[in-house]
Amino acid sequence: MNTDFDGSIDILEENALLWWYGAIVLFLVGDIATTLVGLQLRTVVEASPVAAWLINSYGLSMIVPVKVLIVCGFYGLYRLVPSPHSIGVPLGLCALGFVVTVWNGAVIAAALI
Repeated sequence: MNTDFDGSIDILEENALLWWYGAIVLFLVGDIATTLVGLQLRTVVEASPVAAWLINSYGLSMIVPVKVLIVCGFYGLYRLVPSPHSIGVPLGLCALGFVVTVWNGAVIAAALI
């Protein structure tokens, strides 16, 4: 059954590698960088209870391997989920990474003002 959405889904799937690059830049690099910068400020704290526990228990450097493992886990999920539904994995990571990076940036900006 062909729908009007088939062409759009094809475009998304053809650019899956770009979505994975976006997920790495936004979810991995953007979130880690803004978290590290934000936590250097005395007025900023980690809002996520899981991340706060990890940082308090194992140190700030533990964020990097945990985030890398999360991305690897989602890549495994991407490989397991049938197409075209699998494209939702990198798209979701991009969206989440964008929101978290922008949020962290806003928290940093508010702390500096």
